[in-house]
Amino acid sequence: MFKFPKARFSSISSNKQKRNQCNELDIMRSVRRSRTVISDYILSNDFEMFVTFTFNPKKVNRYDLNACYLKMQSWLWRQQKKSNNEMKYIIVPEKHKDGAIHFHAVMSNYPGLIKKTNVIQNNRRVYNLTSFRFGFSNMQYLDDDKQKVASYVCKYITKDMITVSNRRRYWASKNLQKPAKYYNEADALFLNPDLKSLTFENQYLQMHEFEKLEKLFA
Repeated sequence: MFKFPKARFSSISSNKQKRNQCNELDIMRSVRRSRTVISDYILSNDFEMFVTFTFNPKKVNRYDLNACYLKMQSWLWRQQKKSNNEMKYIIVPEKHKDGAIHFHAVMSNYPGLIKKTNVIQNNRRVYNLTSFRFGFSNMQYLDDDKQKVASYVCKYITKDMITVSNRRRYWASKNLQKPAKYYNEADALFLNPDLKSLTFENQYLQMHEFEKLEKLFA
């Protein structure tokens, strides 16, 4: 009976482990990048409300990712049209433990009616956005602590949603102010930072690594 050398199996296993580690690292980098962009948007814009959207199972199959995305997109499109493209939003999908899809959003310039409820959560009054008819909305007005809001929204960017293929990790309206970018030293040396050179990033800065200058300008 023919037997493969043990080293061959060891090599295959090692390569597979390395690939898995690389994939995991890529996913975590993607999570960090998405969180950084969202945080920058929130810190650079003024949002009035935080809203959680859940779907009524009698109207939408809330376990069907495509159905939920399409309903949410159509609602956002109608509200943006009503507001003459003045409504601002960042919206993040989340998969619940049982697999149901719902969305969390920060918004401003919402053009529809807002209904007051008798519900109090976290010492805040809860309101409903009456135009959302695919399910239920839970809206609370935000305070001025943008950093707190950014942290709260970013926690919904998770590895589970990152790995959903061909789906956006978040939606942001096109009318948002983008954070100013400043380049130290790299700009003066005519170096062009890109993702390949990125070694560290957070909501305040990016660090890039380049070859030695004598190699670059030889």
